[in-house]
Amino acid sequence: MFQDLIKFGLADKEAKIYLALLEMGPSTVTEISKKAKITRTNGYHVLNGLITKGLVSTYEEKSKMVFIAENPERIVSMLEENLKEIETNIQRAKKVLPEFKAIHRHPTGKLKIKFYEGVEGIISVYEDTLTARSTILGYASVENQHSFMPGYFPEYYDRRTRRGIPVKAILAYTENSFRIKDLDKAHIRTSKIIPVKYRISPEIDIYDDKVTIMSLKEKFGAIIESREVADAFKKLFMLAYERSSEYDEKIGKKYDPELEKQMNKEADKMKDITEED
Repeated sequence: MFQDLIKFGLADKEAKIYLALLEMGPSTVTEISKKAKITRTNGYHVLNGLITKGLVSTYEEKSKMVFIAENPERIVSMLEENLKEIETNIQRAKKVLPEFKAIHRHPTGKLKIKFYEGVEGIISVYEDTLTARSTILGYASVENQHSFMPGYFPEYYDRRTRRGIPVKAILAYTENSFRIKDLDKAHIRTSKIIPVKYRISPEIDIYDDKVTIMSLKEKFGAIIESREVADAFKKLFMLAYERSSEYDEKIGKKYDPELEKQMNKEADKMKDITEED
């Protein structure tokens, strides 16, 4: 019970005194302090704090102050009140956040790179994309995503959508890519389908002043934070995106398995030629 009270937000001495009062019933500060094994002076100070929290009340009897623990249900009420206050502060923080960012002296020009390994590390990188204040520009392999973490991405898409973060995506010609594109409107995303030979295996996302790389095959992720680097990647993406729009129009809206087979053969030929060179 003592550890539970600590988790509920009480200080060490507050938890000791409250438990002592629950066991003893109405008691004087001397009796309580002795039971809780703290000094009488500290006892007064701690009891006043518990009175403020609404967990203890007091009355006078024979010229002595007597303290009594309130009904333990008050603990739940206290936590609910704290939760309301936290929720209010969260909303307030969101409103004033732009003001803090406006005066934040960010060390621009200094490249920051964070490297992550394993499944948890990759998830950390994806979670960072949910902080985006700008449109996410991304190259992605849908097959790699859903084979690596099948249960994560549907929920990730929903959270990103609820946060109002739009996406522009370039996807290779596969059945899954068309399935994802069919959900573009619901997920505030604009996807362009390109030939398989231009498929990019690691996912690359660009947003704000960041570039993220997630290799689901080699199980690592990286966040590169640099205004200059992000700007360069954004320009490269938009060049590719403009060309992707032309491919997307020619490819059409329906998936054709025979066309994918043909594209895969062309991609294999190109790979062979590249390796020979």
